[in-house]
Amino acid sequence: MSLANWLADGADPTRMSPEEVRRLQSTLGVREAQAIARLEALVEEQASLVSRGAATPSPALRRALARRHGRLSEEVHDTDQELARLGKELAGLRAIRELLREGVALAAPGDCAPLLTLLGDAAAAEESFAEQLTEALRAGVATRPAGAARRAGPDLMEIWDKMDRGEISSAREALRGGGQSGARGGRNAGPEQE
Repeated sequence: MSLANWLADGADPTRMSPEEVRRLQSTLGVREAQAIARLEALVEEQASLVSRGAATPSPALRRALARRHGRLSEEVHDTDQELARLGKELAGLRAIRELLREGVALAAPGDCAPLLTLLGDAAAAEESFAEQLTEALRAGVATRPAGAARRAGPDLMEIWDKMDRGEISSAREALRGGGQSGARGGRNAGPEQE
């Protein structure tokens, strides 16, 4: 069972034990690791297709490689969406575990449509989903805030955007302060290697 299924099935928080939440977190963590590995392999294969197409003068081979690249692009998109959803589910489960640890009396969120919409929105931040889930479980009402559609991990995403634009030349430079926000450390610290 996933958090999305739990929400879609009516979300009775009184039936979730800390152990059940921990097990679900573990299962989703494995699924997230598998999705990351799959996405990395797909992106690597896409890069290989581009290189192979550049290395051949054959128009027929290039067309075949381009078709394969197009199919891979769809798989990359689907896997990216899956990773975004899994990240929000994991953040939501962390929030539920924290509420259970604190001994908060949870209320059923009632209409879970806003939470499910937020869960399916790839641009919505993990933290935003977790906050809305927490609010809904505390109050029994799910709402969607106006600023919910932020990207997860804005500091690291900003560093990568700067690297894409050539403003930061390496991961080491980002860690030394070239990315400013990523140099602070903590959860969104920049990549460890080039």
